[in-house]
Amino acid sequence: QAALRALHLSLEIVGAFHDVVSYLLAFAQLGNSPSPFSALNPEPLTPDWGGTERIGSELREIQKMIDSLQNPLDPSEVAQLLAAYREVMFLQFDAAIRHRLRETFLSSGNVSAYQNVTDRMSHALPPLSNSVIQSAFASQLRLPQFLDPQSCRTLMHFPWRTFLMDGGLFPVTINNSINVNYNMQLCLCSLSDADRKVAHGELTAMQFLMEDVLQNCNSSAEEDHTDCQPSLAKSKQNLAEMIDTSTNWLQSSKKMCKLLLRHQDPVLSCNLLRSFLILWKQLEMLKAEWGRLKLRTEDINTVPLYKEFCEQYGTDILHPAMKAIARKMGTEEDFGGPVTSTQHILPPKGASEIEMKVYQ
Repeated sequence: QAALRALHLSLEIVGAFHDVVSYLLAFAQLGNSPSPFSALNPEPLTPDWGGTERIGSELREIQKMIDSLQNPLDPSEVAQLLAAYREVMFLQFDAAIRHRLRETFLSSGNVSAYQNVTDRMSHALPPLSNSVIQSAFASQLRLPQFLDPQSCRTLMHFPWRTFLMDGGLFPVTINNSINVNYNMQLCLCSLSDADRKVAHGELTAMQFLMEDVLQNCNSSAEEDHTDCQPSLAKSKQNLAEMIDTSTNWLQSSKKMCKLLLRHQDPVLSCNLLRSFLILWKQLEMLKAEWGRLKLRTEDINTVPLYKEFCEQYGTDILHPAMKAIARKMGTEEDFGGPVTSTQHILPPKGASEIEMKVYQ
């Protein structure tokens, strides 16, 4: 049992850390070439997208997070942290490409760049998140039938076989990062140099947004001195179940903020960011479907349609949501009256990103 547990934790740590390093290398190589085929024969890293300095900085930050764990020598805590950190990294990239970048291109009238990203992301983003890539040795040690290789339970009972089924063609080798690099390059290929700079700006802005989410979380926790009932361990376990209803999610996120302030736990930080990114993804899916039904169109892919969607969404959804937040904060009278078609809706002062998305 001890040996099986050690193998299970070792593979969890190695698998998560390998994915993190693969992402960092692939991100740095996005500044090299607009062709996705350069992933098969990567060029030396350039400083345009951070280069080796960014990779080193990120790895040092991960080491600091590990050192700040309650027990940095506990492999289960390290595995949990790396798994959460890996998921946040890929969710950030997904949100930046799928939502922020495409919206930036469409709102600025750059329809060709918007369409380029839209056409390629459907092929590139799914393999980055949930595709199973078997190793070259998986045929020799297969999993029993009907078991999901991405299931935690499967990994617990068949750690090595599960690792071979979902560890890439040649697990734990540096060349195994080609799949990540290829798909990240594919998202941005065919973009001009100017458009790739815009993409770099949006990806960088995502990191600042994550910092703002944590900062606002800490600030709101400092203002509320009510004690938290759930324990730290229970909160970690139940965080994935928080996104049931908007009210429950908001209340749970506030409890997590208080725990985060009290314990300064990096796992809690990653789990909060993960939940925020999933909430954002759900909101964008609902917005897109609402827009298609409201405008009676198959897709909102032109500038006139996008402007009409923004006006309708601002009037029917966004303004009432922001007004509800202002009412809750006691500043409804300062929020303003009905919006016009040309008015930009600003959130109430002090409203957090989590609140704004939950209320929508």
